[in-house]
Amino acid sequence: MTYGDWALLQDRRGRVYLFRLQPGGIFNYHRGSIRHEAIIQAGAGRFIATPQGERFSIHRPTLEDYVLQMPREATPTYPKDAATICFLLDLAPGMRVLEAGAGSGGLTLYLARAVGPTGQVWSYESRLRHLERARRNLGEYEDWGNVTFVQGDLAQAELPPSSFDGVALDLMEPWSVLHSIVPALKIDRFLVCYLPNLTQVVTLLEQIKTLQLPFLHERTLEVQHREWDIRPPIAHPKFQQVGHTAFLVQLRRIEHTQQNTLLEVR
Repeated sequence: MTYGDWALLQDRRGRVYLFRLQPGGIFNYHRGSIRHEAIIQAGAGRFIATPQGERFSIHRPTLEDYVLQMPREATPTYPKDAATICFLLDLAPGMRVLEAGAGSGGLTLYLARAVGPTGQVWSYESRLRHLERARRNLGEYEDWGNVTFVQGDLAQAELPPSSFDGVALDLMEPWSVLHSIVPALKIDRFLVCYLPNLTQVVTLLEQIKTLQLPFLHERTLEVQHREWDIRPPIAHPKFQQVGHTAFLVQLRRIEHTQQNTLLEVR
């Protein structure tokens, strides 16, 4: 660890504190303080204590840690959902993926890591304040140089045909941009929509059928994590849990022909 790196301290109760290491910097706690220089000297994976004896473990923050703690203009896509979206899109290094609704950049970070430095992420966001926050959050954590931010409405975008290996939409009305996506998404590749309520899911699928768009509905799911508090001999679920966050709708792009336009949702 060195100056400029992110550091994460965890106390005995599991509470975490994320900050960037700076020359002359001090981590202040209600039971003492720790110099950043001392944290660097101790190193990640070790322990350090305040003069009053409050003990912390030192870590390099994971992407999950950063997304949960980073500054935000909008509620970020939770890591459990962002990781699942990458899985549902079947992303691999070198692929090109399109995102709309950058928000605070949580999903953008996961997409950028999934496609790697040789891949590309195009991220559309109509709100300048959100776009700038997403750009800063990306750059301050780990900028792979593979993200292009675009301020604008995806419904009005002219996208290169058959250019994207996946599309992720975090929009209130994703059906309003589907006409722009269809030509740009490669055949047999995936679109995933992040939707907070079930009414949006139903409306999306109805619109696909009504507009006769070339998508197969592969599945709709929600990601639920149940963490446990285990302190032998006692074990029970943690009292504070992250419950429902969103439904993830996975759609597969198929070839558009006269024979298959009426049964695209299954």
